[in-house]
Amino acid sequence: MASRGSARRVRLVAAAAGACVLGIGTALFACSRVESRPRLVLLYATCSLNKHFLSPYDPEVPYTPGLQRFAERSLVFTRQQTEAGQSGVAYASLFSGGQATHHGVFSHPSAIPEDVLLITEAFASSGYDVHAFLDHPMASRELDYAQGVPAVSSHAERLEAGNPDFAGVLRRLAEDPEYRAFVVTDFSVTHQPYPGWEVQRFCRTYPEECRWRGRPGEFARYAALYQRNYMRLARDFRATVRRLGLTREDVARLSEVVPILYEADVAHLDQLFSGVIDAIDARGLRDESLIAFTADHGEIHDRENSFFHWTHGYQLAPEVLSVPLILFGPAAGVPAGRYEAVTRSIDLFPTLAALADVSLDSFAGDGVNLAPAIRGKEAPPALLAFSHTALFQPAYWESKRDYAELAALFPEPLPELMWVAVRDRDRFFKLRRLPGEAWRTSLFDLAADPGETTDLYDPDDPEQREMSRRLAEYKQALVDAAYRSSDVVPRDRALELLRSLGYVE
Repeated sequence: MASRGSARRVRLVAAAAGACVLGIGTALFACSRVESRPRLVLLYATCSLNKHFLSPYDPEVPYTPGLQRFAERSLVFTRQQTEAGQSGVAYASLFSGGQATHHGVFSHPSAIPEDVLLITEAFASSGYDVHAFLDHPMASRELDYAQGVPAVSSHAERLEAGNPDFAGVLRRLAEDPEYRAFVVTDFSVTHQPYPGWEVQRFCRTYPEECRWRGRPGEFARYAALYQRNYMRLARDFRATVRRLGLTREDVARLSEVVPILYEADVAHLDQLFSGVIDAIDARGLRDESLIAFTADHGEIHDRENSFFHWTHGYQLAPEVLSVPLILFGPAAGVPAGRYEAVTRSIDLFPTLAALADVSLDSFAGDGVNLAPAIRGKEAPPALLAFSHTALFQPAYWESKRDYAELAALFPEPLPELMWVAVRDRDRFFKLRRLPGEAWRTSLFDLAADPGETTDLYDPDDPEQREMSRRLAEYKQALVDAAYRSSDVVPRDRALELLRSLGYVE
């Protein structure tokens, strides 16, 4: 079974009749709505979600019906980019509206400095009752990702429809027309090792997604093989295949089984999100809500030319950096349709704040307020989306330094060895050092070549050379900021947090 997003390009369907398609130079003023301040703002930010496994981004996907219904009344962003393929850094960019040079998080687990303004603080200071359901160990209250949230309103669990505290927020919204609430959640049910939530029920419901060419009964054996060895398969694939004595047929079977486990997890996520939306609907609050569905980063699967498999992180793969963003908010002037210009995770804080009439006077991040473009009052800005690899937390590096493939790319945990990338429309530039080579810039066309098979960089092209210069400048700023940052998480606690997500065995 071919992995979605790696074996083929995502195919984007045309916007529904009457919906808006916003692209660079295409300000559709007819799309604007009468705006009012939303009373419920929900930032639903899950982890490790490859957007090509969602029906709003691939119409052939059958197992995300809840997200499909949600997207039909929402604005789907097709070129949304994250800062990094690591949760601590990526959530910091989402919550602070800036990159690591602003928020100071270069590895995880790391705490966000208290002097960095977070989206929770901005909404709290504007009269919203702020609630945080932070179940992700790398973006938790312990690490200061819930600044501005009262302890009684901060929960170390993911947001679910039946949560009594969330039910209390909805009840108060329904009863008190003057009450406003901001709710944020981070968590993961699609993180490696993919447990295959309810995979048997998933395969009964979507049998076409579970086509298995192996012998009867072997699916469970290959699933267990993956889950026992997922970290080494992810970070040192070829050596692990040799160590386990896997044949070409074994590898082919793994490449069929692992995406099915992931799809089952995505289907479970769809059910969780749908439950939250249904709970909002049941209180009659949908049309007074502003809801953002997004992810910290994506996930790469078994693309043949990738360095790592079934993971995220250190190779700046498009499947990891290009994340979903679906925004619902007709009361705030958000139309249904597709937004085709490049956007970044750092833009979400200032954009949600502006759509909710929250002051941005104290905002000092790198993100851009996209509200005027979303409302059709301005043309979408032509943004450059910069990304970088994260640094290795010392405890994590100690456990991974002997992985040959990882060490070949990053022989030391030094800021100078970070890779950087920038997306300009569908042009994707990378500044990186491959094993046995010097640092060089590469260029890929994500529209024609999403698998990054052909390097188009031409050093004689002045425009491309300028982009290479800007990448080097961006990298130097990151390196300088990284040396100014400090890791405040004690080693034993860092190991405990890393182990909770399966980063350390």
